[in-house]
Amino acid sequence: MDSKNIANAAIMIAMAVIIVLVGAYVPPLFFILFFVPVPISIVFIRSDLLYGILSTILVFIATFLFTDIITASIVAVISAIGIIMGYLIRKGNAPRDVVIETGAISLVGFVGLLYILKIFGINVINSILNDYTQIGNEVLTLYKNTPNEAAIRSMINYMIDTIKILLPSIFVIMIAIVVVANYMLLSRIMTKDQKVKRLPPFMFWRMPYMTGWIFIGALLYQYFVNSSIVASNLLLLLSIGFTISGLSYVKYFMTKRFNFSSAISNFILLALFLFPVTFSLMTLLGVIDTSMNLRKFT
Repeated sequence: MDSKNIANAAIMIAMAVIIVLVGAYVPPLFFILFFVPVPISIVFIRSDLLYGILSTILVFIATFLFTDIITASIVAVISAIGIIMGYLIRKGNAPRDVVIETGAISLVGFVGLLYILKIFGINVINSILNDYTQIGNEVLTLYKNTPNEAAIRSMINYMIDTIKILLPSIFVIMIAIVVVANYMLLSRIMTKDQKVKRLPPFMFWRMPYMTGWIFIGALLYQYFVNSSIVASNLLLLLSIGFTISGLSYVKYFMTKRFNFSSAISNFILLALFLFPVTFSLMTLLGVIDTSMNLRKFT
């Protein structure tokens, strides 16, 4: 084994373990746990598959020693994203293809993991829904014997029922966020290496033309034919995609027309995303941009 590769792998393993420990023991920073794929990808890109797999195994063992088997298993699954991403980058795939293929493979692997755990008597989905039900019951105790108890109970039951229906698309969105965030961070870290190309600037992100017709078809089916789980999940995924597309155009418009700084434009985009009314407007704008490519008229 090359000493340079060993040294690089050791540094990345140490970094991954630190990320895991901070994420596991500092609750406000739990989200950094999802960036474990970055050091694993760096090992793979600078070395090869063997080093990437060995690094994942060592990170799993270290996580198990410092935390527990459940956290270690989660870290191992997340680390697999790093291996997939590193492999696709070494193949020379375009950034967009790396993100899409990594997300698709990760989704298939995630579904497979859920079924494997179910065989061993661990139903992750039921556990999640039970946690939400328990939280709902705890909230209800705060409103017990109050005039609003019935309304709060109805609202909580509706929320839990909605989560049950939309859980598949929620998983897809979470995987997409993890993959995109990891790739963007990886491309920034490895800029000097020139091995990882950056994604196109956010202002140029657009949904494929065909998705507009799919969205309209799913919307008509949902409201005029039958309300189904598939249509509901498809509408949520496409709505998020079109909202991002709408925000992307707003970013383009502010940059090209008014030369807004990145900080100001990003703040405006965040505000547009967080408010329900502007969120819906961004979804509509995304649909229009997908069909017309508004950048041609800007």
